[in-house]
Amino acid sequence: MDLSRLLRVCGVFVVALPLCVAVTAEDILARMDAASAKFLQVSADVQRTTHTKILDEDSVESGSLRMRRLPTGEIQGLVILTKPDQKYYAFAKRTLRIYQPKINTVQEFDLGRHGEQLDQFLSIGFGTSGKELAKSYEVQVIADNKIANTTRVRLVPRDAEVKKYLTRIDLWITDGNYPIQEKLLEPSGDTILVNYSSVRINPNITAAAFELHTAPNPKVEYPQR
Repeated sequence: MDLSRLLRVCGVFVVALPLCVAVTAEDILARMDAASAKFLQVSADVQRTTHTKILDEDSVESGSLRMRRLPTGEIQGLVILTKPDQKYYAFAKRTLRIYQPKINTVQEFDLGRHGEQLDQFLSIGFGTSGKELAKSYEVQVIADNKIANTTRVRLVPRDAEVKKYLTRIDLWITDGNYPIQEKLLEPSGDTILVNYSSVRINPNITAAAFELHTAPNPKVEYPQR
C-alpha cells in the first residue's frame, strides 16, 4: 500500500486543532504545544467527499470515528462508514485493517515503512506538539476564509517525499476548539473534503470500542503479499 492511498484512507482520522483565535502561526503553534499534553481521545461524526479532478466527479461517504493516542505515542483509530456502504477502517500498531461486512472480508496492510509519518499525520493538532508540527509543515493562517466563526489554517509539507502525494492540508477551526472542515489537496488536483460534527474531546470511551469486531470466520486477505 503506497503513501498516496494511505493518506486517502486515513484522511478521516485527522481532527482537532486547538482554538485558533490568534492570527499568527506562532500563536497557533504555542496553543498546540499546550493542547498536545491534554489530548487522550476523540469521537465525531464525519462526512468525506472525494473529488476526482480528471472525471469531475464526487464520491461521498459518511459515518463516525473514534481515535486515541496510546501511551507509546502511537495512534489507534476506528472509522465506521455507514453510507453508501458499510465499511470499517481500523488503525492500530501501524497496521490498517479494512473490513467489508457484506462479503465478510478483512484486508490487512502493514504500514511499518510509513509508520512514523502516519502517526504524525493522524495526530495533527493533538498528539503532535506545535514544535514537532513546524518541523514537518509550514503553518499559515489564511485570510480568505468564507466559513463564519472559524480560523482557516494551512499546512504545507516540507518533506519532498510527502509532497509527491500531498500538496497541503487546510483546516477550519471553530471557537469550540475543533475543526468543522478539513481539505486535503493532492498534486493531481484531486481533493478530500472532510466535515466533522458532534465532536467530543476526551470522552469516556473504553478500549474495546476501538477494536475491530467482525462476523464469525471472516476471510482475511493480505494485498501486499
